[in-house]
This record gives sequence, structure tokens and C-alpha cells, in this order.
Amino acid sequence: MRRAVWIGLLLAMPSSAFALPRGADGVALRDAASAMHELRIEEAGAAIDRLALEHADDPDVRFERAMVRFYRGDYAGAVSDLDAAGDQGSLRTPEDRATLADLIRATREATRSFVTVRSSDGRYLVQHAPGPDALLVPYAFEALERADRALSAEIGVRLPGPIRLEIYPSAASLAQVSSLTVQDIETTGTIALCKWDRLMVTSPRALVRGYPWMDTIAHESVHLFLARASRDEAPVWFQEGVAKFLERRWREEQPAAHLDPTSELLLRYALTCPARPQAPECQVAVATGTASLLPFERLHPSIARLDSQEQAALAFAQVATFIEQFYGAHGRAGLQRAIRQTATGTDAREALAAVAGTTFAELERGWRAALAARPSPDAGAPPRVLHMRLRHDDGPVDESAEIDNERARRFVRLGDLLWDRDRAAAASVEYGRAHDIVPDDPIVAARFARAALVGGRPAEAIRALAPSREHFEEHEPTWAVSGAAWLALGDLPAAAEALRSAIRLNPFDPDPHCDLAEASADADERRREREVCEQVGGGRRR
Repeated sequence: MRRAVWIGLLLAMPSSAFALPRGADGVALRDAASAMHELRIEEAGAAIDRLALEHADDPDVRFERAMVRFYRGDYAGAVSDLDAAGDQGSLRTPEDRATLADLIRATREATRSFVTVRSSDGRYLVQHAPGPDALLVPYAFEALERADRALSAEIGVRLPGPIRLEIYPSAASLAQVSSLTVQDIETTGTIALCKWDRLMVTSPRALVRGYPWMDTIAHESVHLFLARASRDEAPVWFQEGVAKFLERRWREEQPAAHLDPTSELLLRYALTCPARPQAPECQVAVATGTASLLPFERLHPSIARLDSQEQAALAFAQVATFIEQFYGAHGRAGLQRAIRQTATGTDAREALAAVAGTTFAELERGWRAALAARPSPDAGAPPRVLHMRLRHDDGPVDESAEIDNERARRFVRLGDLLWDRDRAAAASVEYGRAHDIVPDDPIVAARFARAALVGGRPAEAIRALAPSREHFEEHEPTWAVSGAAWLALGDLPAAAEALRSAIRLNPFDPDPHCDLAEASADADERRREREVCEQVGGGRRR
């Protein structure tokens, strides 16, 4: 167990090795360091604040106070303590001290100009780069507050607060303050994390089509709750399984794994390809590393270290369905009991098995049997993950490059040229030709539906986007155009729900805000969306 190893390393060191306060204060500092490692931040902070008053020049005390300030979000204060501590002290190894010091200084630099916004009750704190990301704050507060309520019930703990969210303007800035690299982020689509008692997400404007950034805030909130409840003892696979299972709980009454058709296919192939490796679909799975189920241990130290976005999608599908199976059998109370046992140092597998009154091997066999019994998804096409794409500059992005069929891609590019020259009717013809070739491609369908909508054919736009709404629910243009089409047809409830889905993906697209200001039945939401519509350039042309 990590905690036992940590404490053992501290206690095993000879007393002469410590440049610590003598006697009880030295013991108190070691205990506070252990408490911080277990995310008992308030307990650690109170002890170290006291020690800092009595031993202001002790390098170990100053370094540990730097860590407390880092966890509290006081990065300037943490750097000040690091400077005072220097290279002395022996509570931590020189390598550990150097790594943490570099991280703290990098975080200070990355956030130096950030704007800080507190919720009216002070419980939630959002920090972001000055400029466009200010738009995200009210939506972030909504996700944080609703996730807080839902997860307090599901996990069974109440966080002391404030709950801190940092929004980074680019993948590179997120990599600067974490253990991730930009390559990790691009390879697996891991663009957020929860560590050091805070949530860190990438702004949706850093991606070509945005991403489920509000669900991601909730997903990382699950990690925060679970890390606190388990004293940071839960392994990665358990953390990710619970987080994926609960990530939509903030906006839905019941938790669920929520697998899209592509994830269902990835699971199906991972189950069946070991017995039929020569099947055509299995060759595709082999190419993406998804031709068999991934051992849960492969998720360590992070899903971000897997080999592809397909592998990441399969990993999330596996652990989410495992937790879903366990929760279905043993409920919220059973999950909470297992989490409490991990906090005492019990391995998560043993904790889950103890709650179930069986062995983990039996739990795993039951889960595999449940996977095999899931309804078979449509196997007519290989699974396609519509990859998250990072923006590398502020210029236009050629989304048509992602269309696999060359003929369809040529028609779309011709349609784009005509569209940009205000020849919408001619563009619609070219988009229609592409749509006839690849009717299920979400990029093509969105272009065709947009043209149909402008041409006064909203019902045709709705029909064209039906496959995308089912298979590619993270494709923001699908929801933006669907919402506008339902609005044109007078179906305000359907329009409002689709437009909210678009905003949860890319709030920097002005159209969903402008349309939701008309479609919403809620007066406060209409007012907010009208203001945002004007702020981001409303009165637009599609």
C-alpha cells in the first residue's frame, strides 16, 4: 500500500538524517507530511502552520509549508517558501524535492496572470486565463455545484471546500503544470486531470470542435471526491471506472456507463477477436491495439499513457461497465463501503470482493459474462473514434481532412468553396453528393444539414443528422444544427436540449447561444444566453 510505504520510508530513516525540529515537533512534521500524502490537507495544514510559527527557519518546515500552500492554490506563497527552504532538509529525497519544486514553479508561472472568480457562496473557485475563457465561468459553476451535490450523495463524503477549478488555455499549458506531455494529450485525448486537490481542464477553445468539457469537470470532480474518500489509495482503474460511471450524474438522476455505439463495438471486438483474429474487423482492432480486453493494470499510471484514443475509449468502456455491474448488484452503499475499505489500505480488488462476499476473480468472471450478454451493436462498420483534435493556431481548420472517403472529401471541399462565396444552393448540391456517398459521416452530414437548413428544409436536416446524434454524440456541429432545425420546426423542447448539448461541447460557437435564447422555456436561461449570444458575436450567418 502506498501509504504504508510512505510512512515506512520516513520511519526507517535514522534520526540523525533529519534536519527536523527536535522531539515532538519533528514527529508532528512527519505526521503532517503523511497526512498531506493522504489528502488530509486541512489536518496537515493546521499542523504545519503551527510549526512554521515556531520553526520559521527550518528547511523541512518551509518545504512542507510550500507543499501545503501549493495544495491550497497559493502558488506565490509556495514559491516563496521554496526559496527560503533552499536545497537543505531531509524529510524528502533530493529527487522528490527537486521534482516538486519544478512543478510548483511551473504552476506559478503558468497561472501568474490568471483571473480568479469565486461563486457567490465562496464554495467554488474558478481560475482562467484573461480573455475569452471568462465565458466559461457561469457554466463551470453550474457543473461544479450540481456535481458537488450529486457526488456528495454517491461517494458519501462532503468536501470541505473551496473546490478549485483551473482552466488552461491550451494543451501545452496543461502539460506544463502536470505529468502529461502534449503527445500524451494528443495520443489519447486526455485533456484534463485532478491532482493536488484541484481540477485542471483544457479550455474547449483549444480543440477544433470542443469536447464534453462540462461532463469532464464532473468526471474530474469524481476523482477529487474519490481521492479524498479513499485517502488517495484507490488505483487508477478503480478511479477511472467510478469517474466514468458517475460523470453524468450531475445532470441525470441515475448513474450509468453511457457507452456510445463505437465503445460498444470496441468492447465486442475485444471479447471476440482473440478467437477469430483473421476477421476483417479484428484486423482493424489489431491496428489500434484493441483486439483483446486490456488488463486493468495497463491503466497505470494513467490512461493518458495508452497507445491510442481507441485504446483509451476501450479502457473507459471496460472499467465503467465493471463498476456499473458492481453498483447494480450492491448499490450506492456497497460502493461506499468498498471506498472506505481502500482508505484503510485494503487493495481495491479485495475491498470490492469483500463487499460482494466473493473473490475478485468471480467478480471479473461475472463482469465478462455480462459483457458477452450485452446486445450486439451494429457490426456493419468498424468502430470509428472521432478523434479530439487540438488547435495549434487561431486560423481556420480544414475539418474535411478527416473524411475518409476521397470522393466525398472532394465534394465537401468544393461545397466549402461555394459556401464561402455565399452560393449556398450550389454548395448544398455538392454536400448532397458527398452525403450520398457517406451518409453516416458526421462531418459530411453536418455540412449537408446546415445547407438544408439555410435552404428552408429543416426536416431534411434533422433526418440527415440522425445517425450522427446516435453514433457521434461528441460532434458539436451535429447538435448545433439539430437544435437550430428543431427551433425552425417549432419543437422548442427538442431544440433546447440539443442546443444545451452543443454548449456542453463548444460554448464558443455563437449559434447555439443565440438559438437557445429563443428556445428555452426558462427565463433566466433565455436572459443568460441572449447576453452570451451578443458577447460571442450573435446575429450570425451559419
